[in-house]
Amino acid sequence: MPMQLRRRTLGVRTLIGFILCAALGAGAQPALADGPPLKLGEFLDLTGGGASAAEAARLGVDLAVQEINAAGGIAGRKVQVVTADTQTDPTVGVGEMTRLVSQEKVDILFGPVISQVIMAALPVVNAAKVPQMGATGSELIVPKIAPYYFSLLINAQSQASAVIAQAVQVLHAQSGAIISDSGAQSQSFVESMKKEMATRGMKLTGVQQYQYRATDMTPQLLTLKRGNPDTLFLFASSGEDAGNVLKSLDDLGWNVKVTGNYTVATFAGAALKVAGVDAFHAHDVTGINYKAFTYCDAKALPKPFLDFVAKAKAFRPSDAARLSLPFAATFYDGVGLMKQAIEASGGKTDGPVIAAWLEAHAGDYKGIIEDFAASAQSHFLVGPGALASVYPDRVVEGGLQQRYGCGGS
Repeated sequence: MPMQLRRRTLGVRTLIGFILCAALGAGAQPALADGPPLKLGEFLDLTGGGASAAEAARLGVDLAVQEINAAGGIAGRKVQVVTADTQTDPTVGVGEMTRLVSQEKVDILFGPVISQVIMAALPVVNAAKVPQMGATGSELIVPKIAPYYFSLLINAQSQASAVIAQAVQVLHAQSGAIISDSGAQSQSFVESMKKEMATRGMKLTGVQQYQYRATDMTPQLLTLKRGNPDTLFLFASSGEDAGNVLKSLDDLGWNVKVTGNYTVATFAGAALKVAGVDAFHAHDVTGINYKAFTYCDAKALPKPFLDFVAKAKAFRPSDAARLSLPFAATFYDGVGLMKQAIEASGGKTDGPVIAAWLEAHAGDYKGIIEDFAASAQSHFLVGPGALASVYPDRVVEGGLQQRYGCGGS
């Protein structure tokens, strides 16, 4: 073979070999493996009235992040957590949100748990187009004004539907009074309750509000007692508030049955510390919870949640012992859902892309909670079909609550 032809042949072979090696090398690397960290902002109410719920949310987020980083990150990028404390104060929340998106340049956000805080911070989030998941229930937070925000909490309408169904189907109640705090989510709940009661032909005997984190509700309860309702509908935004309502009922000597909302169930531990188990029994208290965090037969507990409980206890034992693990598990699932959305979108984290994916595919995610859903009309990820009425004080491993009607009355 002539020398010139031999050189050309070797050159072609060398080039082909280089291309093959490069292709194989690229295939062995995860996407964006050398990219910058993906910044996750924890926008949580870690002090003030929302603290107990926010701490549980943080436990779920941090555990999910640890597992994701151990497995290679999100789209190959390790996750870096940046924490902000809103102090359960809308004004502070706006300042902290500005810091997260303008200075820290976070890619995704988790929190808050208080509706008033996210409503105040929405202009900052919208301008930055950062995708966000929190746990707020006000129906004022709609996609039109919060296009990149999704809630892991059931909305006020879903809660109203569930508690009314419990009162009608189980208690055979024909009338009811409503007591709630004065927050934005609670106001949505009261309006939803009025509509639901009217639809079912149930008489509304009275409505009273108390200041969030109040400790004495006897004036409001005394007013409601005069209407002689078949049941008292309780919408609380913290377990402590629920406990103080029950304690005030006992102080007043009013033995009305109490039909509670999601908080009455999920944060029953805090309510029990304030009011005691006898108060729950005296008022035949019920609440609503996600089916994923309930049981009927103590010998057949839901394994996905129990697996999470074991991991949470190993991760942060002291926090797992005192916080609501069902609420923590909800945020743990939220991080997994956000990861799936980002990776299915080619690693993109901009709000419009992630929001579009969640609206179309949130139901594809299978975690502890298996029935997420969203649409262009609603960014509440959990609907009424995911709920069950429970005995808040009948608790087993990890905070699992017994569904109403199971195991006797």
